Amino acid sequence: MSSLMDRLQQWETDHRHCGSPPIEMDCERAALVLSQHAEHGPRCRQYLAALALVSTVLG
Repeated sequence: MSSLMDRLQQWETDHRHCGSPPIEMDCERAALVLSQHAEHGPRCRQYLAALALVSTVLG
């Protein structure tokens, strides 16, 4: 079983590169991605995927 810090570090690694295809995420992971890529602009695939997920959930 991994600790919370291990999980967060893995998520940061999974979503490090703006141009990489985003992997499936839940709202908790999307929140981390949004904070990690907040100022990267509309070309950041990670930010756009996280924003789309959160927008869908919030309606």
